[in-house]
Amino acid sequence: MKLEGTEKVAQFIAETDFESIPKEAVGIARNAILDWVGVAIAGSNEPVTRILAGQVKRMGAIGEAGVIGKAFRTSSDLAAWVNGTASHALDYDDTIAEAAGYNFHPTVPILSAVLALGEKVGASGKDILTAYVVGIEVESRVGAATGRYTSEMGWHLTSVLGTIGAVAASARVLKLNVGQVRMALGIASSLAGGLLQNFGTMTKPLHAGNPAKNGVVAATLAQDGFTANESMMEGNFAFCSMFSGGKVSGLENKEQDLGKTWHIVSPGIALKAYPCCRSTHSSIDACLYLRNVLGADVGQVVKIICRTSPHHLNLARFHRPKSAYEGKFSIPYCIATALLRGKVLLEDFTEERVADPEAQALLSRVDYRHPEEYRRNPMSLAQEVVVQLGNGAEYSCKVDAPKGDPQNPMTDEELSAKFIDCARLSLPQVEIEKVLERVTHLESLDNISELMKILTDTAIS
Repeated sequence: MKLEGTEKVAQFIAETDFESIPKEAVGIARNAILDWVGVAIAGSNEPVTRILAGQVKRMGAIGEAGVIGKAFRTSSDLAAWVNGTASHALDYDDTIAEAAGYNFHPTVPILSAVLALGEKVGASGKDILTAYVVGIEVESRVGAATGRYTSEMGWHLTSVLGTIGAVAASARVLKLNVGQVRMALGIASSLAGGLLQNFGTMTKPLHAGNPAKNGVVAATLAQDGFTANESMMEGNFAFCSMFSGGKVSGLENKEQDLGKTWHIVSPGIALKAYPCCRSTHSSIDACLYLRNVLGADVGQVVKIICRTSPHHLNLARFHRPKSAYEGKFSIPYCIATALLRGKVLLEDFTEERVADPEAQALLSRVDYRHPEEYRRNPMSLAQEVVVQLGNGAEYSCKVDAPKGDPQNPMTDEELSAKFIDCARLSLPQVEIEKVLERVTHLESLDNISELMKILTDTAIS
């Protein structure tokens, strides 16, 4: 007999153990966790994190879990809130692979929740890996059913799907039974939200902190007997229907392969090579090729054409950015930076860099085209950049999958270099090496607090 979607999902959450997860999936999870740790460390110094951490510290909550880089502890839900926001503050965290057909940041809500809750309950490294993979598998099944519709309605998928991923992972950390998991899913479903209108502001990274906190809250409430509708994925007023505008009424059988195939492997997770909106990355790759390989003379540029899906202009929607946050969501600024500097780094997203007259002059020469091939697949990350010079020369490059996508992966060396570049902003070298060792051998950790203590208490003054 076929189980309804919510029951099938709840069984998978409650019953999946470390031994049932393929080694390939564990390896991918370990890399994603290392990537998250790096961007969380770097993001812990951002203004949005300082403001939120200051508010949480004033609350004086019981010390269950550490706030990364802030040398204080708070309740697990509030730690997840701050750490989730910090790890999304730079927009440098991973996304779902292009092949998924929709776009969101899968890791930040899940890992921020499970590490905070795992520290509270003394979870092992294997517990954390298991919970993380469970969260990825569940949120990606919901995303496969509803993701495109949710985004088209103006919801931020990271916040909406992340709530489901975070509660699934939190329930696994707490080892809730099937009935409790169903209640946790029901509670969390009423906490989901996040508007695309807030892209380019401090509230956008809060969209990762909120689901992390909500996942912890929903799972702990369910553990204590709090109730909700126990079939939250199905029905006219349930999660799938409401976040798809009524286009689907449930999980559309996307949950039937849970535990048989693993979405963390395929379509997979895309790690970011650049600290900005994923909708800018193919254009960056194209411009780096035009400048660094073909040798296009940036000083002679008179016009730049970007061929892309119009969907990406809804996400990277600042065509004349005026702030560092807006620069992260600006295809023209990212194109200008890649062409001018031959690289795109954390240091390129400051108020001064975005306001630079040379960058502003060059980005003003960017124009968009939306040929039919890009309109047919609006979620595709493929982009082409054409650079026209004053002497009549023209250079072009098309990128089908940006660097970091499973179709165009970062190497282990590139991943380690990114981690070290992020971590050195806050950690001394000796502590960076300790973190690398612990994450690389995460399965051997008896208690995740061994890692979290380093991340919480050690910082360069």
